[in-house]
Amino acid sequence: MHSNLMTTIRSISAFVLFLISATLLSSECSAQQPPHKKRSLTAPSAGTLEVPIPEARQDKVATRSTWSFLSLQAAEVETYLKDHPTFDGRGVIVVILDTGVDPDLIGLKKTTEGKVKIIDVQNYSGTGEIPFAEATRNGDELVFNGATVLRGLNKLSLNPYNGKFYYAALNERSYQNGLGDLNFNGKETDVFGVLVFEDKSGHFVAYVDSDGDQDLSDEHALTNYHERFDTFSFHAKDSTGVEHKHLGGAINIDPDRHIVSVYFDDGSHGTHVAGIAAGHDIDGASGFNGLAPGAEVVGIKFADNTTGGVTVSGSMKRGYEYAARLAKESGKPVVVNMSFGIGSELEGSSVMDVWLDSLLAASPGLTVCVSAGNEGPGLSTIGLPGSADRIISSGATLPDDAARDLYGSRITSPVIWDFSSRGGELSKPDIVSPGTAVSTVPDFVSGDRYNGTSMSSPYSAGCVALLLSGMKQAFPHYQPNAESIKRALMLSAVPIKNATPLDQGFGMVNVPRAFELLSAWERTGYHPKHYSIETAIPSSVHHGTAAFFRAGLSAVEDARASFKITPDEDPTISARQHSVGFDAYDLKSDASWLLPIQSSIYRRGEGTLRADVAYDVKAMQTPGLYCGRVWAYPKGKSGRTSSVFELLSSVVVPYELTPQNQYSAIVTVEHPEHEVRRTFFAIPSGTREVRLVLSGPAGATGVAQIFDNDGKQFNGLFLRRADIPKAATLTISGEDLRPGVWEIDLRNGRNLDDQSLPPLTLQVTAFPMDVTTLTSSASPGAFARASIELTNGSASTIELQSDAEILGYERTFDTTISTGDLFTMPIEGAANESDAEFRLSLSREDYNQFTDITAQILKPDSSAVVNGAFDYRDKNVKVSFEHTPGETYTLLFRGGRANPERAQPFTLRIRERRFLNSSISALINPAVKTLSSQQTETFDLTSTRVLPPIPDGYHFIGNIRMKHSGDGLIKLPMRF
Repeated sequence: MHSNLMTTIRSISAFVLFLISATLLSSECSAQQPPHKKRSLTAPSAGTLEVPIPEARQDKVATRSTWSFLSLQAAEVETYLKDHPTFDGRGVIVVILDTGVDPDLIGLKKTTEGKVKIIDVQNYSGTGEIPFAEATRNGDELVFNGATVLRGLNKLSLNPYNGKFYYAALNERSYQNGLGDLNFNGKETDVFGVLVFEDKSGHFVAYVDSDGDQDLSDEHALTNYHERFDTFSFHAKDSTGVEHKHLGGAINIDPDRHIVSVYFDDGSHGTHVAGIAAGHDIDGASGFNGLAPGAEVVGIKFADNTTGGVTVSGSMKRGYEYAARLAKESGKPVVVNMSFGIGSELEGSSVMDVWLDSLLAASPGLTVCVSAGNEGPGLSTIGLPGSADRIISSGATLPDDAARDLYGSRITSPVIWDFSSRGGELSKPDIVSPGTAVSTVPDFVSGDRYNGTSMSSPYSAGCVALLLSGMKQAFPHYQPNAESIKRALMLSAVPIKNATPLDQGFGMVNVPRAFELLSAWERTGYHPKHYSIETAIPSSVHHGTAAFFRAGLSAVEDARASFKITPDEDPTISARQHSVGFDAYDLKSDASWLLPIQSSIYRRGEGTLRADVAYDVKAMQTPGLYCGRVWAYPKGKSGRTSSVFELLSSVVVPYELTPQNQYSAIVTVEHPEHEVRRTFFAIPSGTREVRLVLSGPAGATGVAQIFDNDGKQFNGLFLRRADIPKAATLTISGEDLRPGVWEIDLRNGRNLDDQSLPPLTLQVTAFPMDVTTLTSSASPGAFARASIELTNGSASTIELQSDAEILGYERTFDTTISTGDLFTMPIEGAANESDAEFRLSLSREDYNQFTDITAQILKPDSSAVVNGAFDYRDKNVKVSFEHTPGETYTLLFRGGRANPERAQPFTLRIRERRFLNSSISALINPAVKTLSSQQTETFDLTSTRVLPPIPDGYHFIGNIRMKHSGDGLIKLPMRF
């Protein structure tokens, strides 16, 4: 869902440049086909007339899947299943942690053996859990709190053995900020009654009023789903026979808590993901399958779609605990897929990262696949918990056959999707898999083509199910081991041309090669250990699993890194064997600039190993990214598949903006259309404006994606194809601009007919300026005044035309939440206010406590004006008072705690800004001024009218705007 739902459950925007000079802004779940009532896919007729295609336009894709809409052959799955037809996932359980999985949907009904596919459903999201209480039968009617709530009791197929009836009510109003209309009748106020009773002692059943007509005569009895796989469908009541949309559901009854949990997928994401991993005859099309059509599925709903598709406190942990119990008790291998993620602030160190690693260390038979995130292509953007060490983290590729048939784009081999998150501080992703697919979706959803790492993770999970299925059949005594599966997938993966390890990990997953490697290990009795890697990150406050020098090596005294390597100890051998054991490894680098200090390392007994690497600074003079690995082989062995661990290093060499180059640098890109060219610029301290210009000759298309000094996606520049030379310009100033190393990723456009693409040119120019506030005063009922001193720090003369405005007022305050996960605050607009904006912030350490955070602004009726989620540790939300003056809104913060049982207090910082209906202009003296290089001038500010009254504790805010050099604009934020 990495919100991810990388969720990721939630749509995460990513810039993607597609075909024929069109720039497509793509999100994980928005690239859907046009709506249509019935989804039907059929295989091509064997007698189809073939029309010759001219040589120049013939299909040149390297990947050829039978169904390119879900490209199985990208991982050679069709080859694998042709050789081993029964290795199709049978005997394996795939657990989907997501928005839910529709349990009554074609494509997810049966396995290849005709067994029920979805064998259990669980709801840990909190939504759909409704309390039941005792009610009274009055003939054919059920009476609750003095009112008739249901009828049709005389036609029930079952009755309570003890005469006791219970009633629960599912109200659509609870879903008004999500799907809303559960039965698709055009209203969002329906109440669905649920009748609960014991049909025999200790056994409960329920009837759900699925159409909301208060009549149970047309409903059937439901038990806990796993008992009989009972399902129902929300739908509109219609006596004309016209087909309506349906929402499939199931129930679980908890008599101890007097709760009936109504389970359904109101987000579609989980159902789509399940089809990729294990769908069979998707949409009724024979042979159109997911990766492991023989596998069984468990659907776990852990995300609340009424609050932006976010997890809630403990829901992720409970889902994993269920999967661990299932792996222990079922006797079958269990694979978890979680297509979810939020931005990671301390990568690999969040509470969930650490907890999940500890769970997997104690549960070797449980394999977990997680999406890497959709925050790419910037470096160090892997989301949590895709950043956990022991899980399989999947980045996303676009297979060439899927590109052709789903997007009309001509590429001749798979490429990395732009949005796929990249490694940096972590040696992630582990592998890449196809990140686009047509798959199962609930009946109420029209589009069924989604793209994102949310799609690549279930692809990887399906591959894992295929391997486990094959190994269990080929080797009767095989014991599933997650580390062996992960290492086999990584070491057998096929590298993608011109992609770095930060882009692709070890490459595209390949099932036949992974199975061959696993089989070889099983025959020789070899079981890979897990090696924990740790090294200091110079640009960060914590350690990572990879050496990452974001600011280059110029500020590093000793151009080297030290790695700490800790192998898992074998629990089957004695303490004596541990103490006298001896391990030795040869170290070999795959990059000329990356030099291992030791050629061999060893350890005697238990404990850690240490390895040091040095960097040849002279070999890294050209700006760009340098990425390489040191491979560790058991003494006397070599070759990729013999490697037991790897030490990843990445060094960024930025373009320096200095007086010597007039604080400006120009980069020309001539790469092929599907390759990213990374450029890095060191923005000097004191810079008040940066101008970026992307240009090209006639026919050029391209995109520049911009990542700030903290590695977060900031903005983009787009160049559309034209018959004349064109340029796109972006100016960054004010609060958005911070010094440090910024990343700008360039890519040419894709052209269907002409593969010869014109070059792109990017120019980055910094405008440094020293600013000192000498005096300032701003009191209600008085004029605002200020005096500032500016020094032109650039190497050239600039002419400034200046004005200013008072925008409103602000305050910043902290609130500490010691228990629970909720903070609310009432909001009311004053007569002179147009908007209010709130910036909610957490420290990195506090943010690390959560699996998710939602931010809402609610109207008095609890409908959401803002309904979103944090992608990182801060979030801006804004409400307008224009149409509803005087209404009281509610600002709501809710964090999904990763481990509620061990939750720590956290501090929420809130910056509240109130904006005036009409800003107050201010005059600057001198209004026009020419400043030569290093010249200092004092500017005086005076507002044009007196300031309005403001509440205590607030301060006025505004901007000084200085235009220069045509369209240049320096913004100097002012706080009085």
